[in-house]
Amino acid sequence: MMYVHPAHQRIGVATVLLESVEAAARAQRLGHLFTDASITARPFFERRGFSIAWPQQVTARGQSFTNFRMQKRLPPA
Repeated sequence: MMYVHPAHQRIGVATVLLESVEAAARAQRLGHLFTDASITARPFFERRGFSIAWPQQVTARGQSFTNFRMQKRLPPA
């Protein structure tokens, strides 16, 4: 999971965090990354090479909402 407080959004915090995760995944020779992205987070992940695997209906605290299972293939190091 990744969350950036609204007061600190759009200054590159999430990008740096994701780059760190990707570097660690490559170091472990993982082939893919996955995330369950909210509607608002979807464009962020798409701009960073993730694609939608499928939309999902999720229920939390009695509320139903749509999010997206997304994936990114990592090239071998």
